[in-house]
Amino acid sequence: MFRPLTRIESVGWRACVAVCDLCLLVFSFILALWLRFDDQSFISILQNSVVQHLPSILLFSLLYIGLLSAFRMYRYAWRFAGMEAAWSLLAASLLGMAIVMVSYIMDGDMLPRSVLVMWWVISTLLIGGLRVLLRLMIRNYYSNLNAKNITAVNIAPTRAIIVGAAEYAAGILKAVANTHSLSHYNILGVLDDRAEKKGLFYGGVRVLGTTELLKNFLDKRAIDEVIFPLSDESDGSCIREHVLECRQRKVRVKVMPNLAEMLVKPTPVKLEDISVSDLLRRPMRSLDIRTFGGYLAGKRIVVTGAGGSIGSEICRQIMQLNPAEVVLLGHGENSIFKVEQELKQLYPEMAANIFSIIASIKNASRIDRVFARFKPQVVFHAAAHKHLPLMEYNVCEAVHNNVIGTYNVAQVCIQHGVEKMVMISTDKAADPSCVMGATKWLCEAVVKSLSKTQTDTSFVCVRFGNVLGSRGSVIPLFDEQIRSGGPVTVTHPEMTRYFMTIPEAVRLVIQAGAVGKSGDVYLLDMGKPVKILDLAEDMIRLNGYEPNIDIQVVFTGIRPGEKMHEQLASSSEQVTPSKHEGLNVVKTDQAMSQKEINHLMGRLRRYVDELDGGALISLFQETIPGYANTARAVFTRLVS
Repeated sequence: MFRPLTRIESVGWRACVAVCDLCLLVFSFILALWLRFDDQSFISILQNSVVQHLPSILLFSLLYIGLLSAFRMYRYAWRFAGMEAAWSLLAASLLGMAIVMVSYIMDGDMLPRSVLVMWWVISTLLIGGLRVLLRLMIRNYYSNLNAKNITAVNIAPTRAIIVGAAEYAAGILKAVANTHSLSHYNILGVLDDRAEKKGLFYGGVRVLGTTELLKNFLDKRAIDEVIFPLSDESDGSCIREHVLECRQRKVRVKVMPNLAEMLVKPTPVKLEDISVSDLLRRPMRSLDIRTFGGYLAGKRIVVTGAGGSIGSEICRQIMQLNPAEVVLLGHGENSIFKVEQELKQLYPEMAANIFSIIASIKNASRIDRVFARFKPQVVFHAAAHKHLPLMEYNVCEAVHNNVIGTYNVAQVCIQHGVEKMVMISTDKAADPSCVMGATKWLCEAVVKSLSKTQTDTSFVCVRFGNVLGSRGSVIPLFDEQIRSGGPVTVTHPEMTRYFMTIPEAVRLVIQAGAVGKSGDVYLLDMGKPVKILDLAEDMIRLNGYEPNIDIQVVFTGIRPGEKMHEQLASSSEQVTPSKHEGLNVVKTDQAMSQKEINHLMGRLRRYVDELDGGALISLFQETIPGYANTARAVFTRLVS
């Protein structure tokens, strides 16, 4: 009996539903007449009013079917349909009834308006009821199918509770019901942060109490798994304590990511293992890039370093803003190809306007030709060497790519009339103690100097700390060391770093581009610093081990150029909050003139051409305040 439901998307099935809708519309009209003229017999109504108006009713019913089709009512997968489908039905019915009303008013032979209103109400309820019935039948079919499959493969049910926002429980239950791989889950209840929620039901599951009771539930009940729903409001510090309680009792932990999207998209989802990035989450600021990203709509945009962690996320987010063209520029062909394919799959309607250019920003003539070809209006400059220890021993390459490359990009922006260039900087540019930080300090100096002499092109710098999950960061390194059985290497037990998720950082970068004036340097609000030792121990525990028992933690000592604690601004800079949450303005009285920049660039080019890393270090000490105090025992070990 359920076999036809597996062909719910077929043309024949949709035609069958449309015929049912047509019958319901005609029946609704007859029922409306009967309710209005209740003093007449049903046979009399059929012989008089129905026969008289039948041609018009059939015509308007067919029009109604056309409106339902236009509002995609025959395209929904009703197993997953929700409020969007309900609004589509309401919009189609309102528009249809408006057309009927206007037509009958223009025609002299009109029915009582009460009949038309009742027809609209009854038909909407019946057509909507048909969809609800279809949804229940389809879900029942899949529930029976999943139950048979579970019995066939002998899968034990998983007893789970949800810990977090109770309002997301219905979404998780929906995912469990509609996803075959989750059909063995038995959700016992919800623990919510708010005591007033206790006793309420969400999606058929009761709120058992507050999250503070998790420990008691784990001790007294046979719980196999704890599910944490994640959203933009999730706070990793609150999750961390609960995760440790679960790990101590050998209870599995899962997260349901992207709940906000899951509740509106008919896409099957899966539960994921919790990661250290989830523990470092902080409530996401309510930033909708559409509210401040209008300056990118219809624009031609170049993203340098588009294959990297930051550059690729910039591409993903600006694609949501309907740009005219997006140019992915980078020197790594594999990473650029990967991002290009991802964007074309996500935005097929924009595929013809996504261009991949393999080029190095060190090659000024090549960058000039690219800009001459595409004539960009906005440039996001994310290309840079960022690996701190490697750059300590590759000074010439760091300067060539980071400083000279940035100068090349800035110059072609000016030459080709680019409206705005947004440069990605780093917190290591504040009183830099490493080569990478020194190059970024010089990059900021270059664009700030150009902003004073150029009026057609606006230059904005955005400075922030470490981002979670970026290539070359400590988290992938720890993960690999844990998988290899250890040891996990930490430089110093007291070392701290700032962390931010890549999507949040990029959202703020795009916002800074919208609100920033030429010459502005913005510092993102990075939150509180995280102890690297705590991070390593959390990652070990998340993998089911105990630090220094199952996997050793070894301290290797601070590497050349590293600081014990990162600073976000130098001693000569003043940081003040901007009018926009998450963005701080960095101001300084120290600025280089264009003449000084030109002289500096000449020396940098000469030393790079001569592969004289020692001369570059000396130039850093001469130019950058505070850098002269940095101990340099690496001169003899310089590769370049």
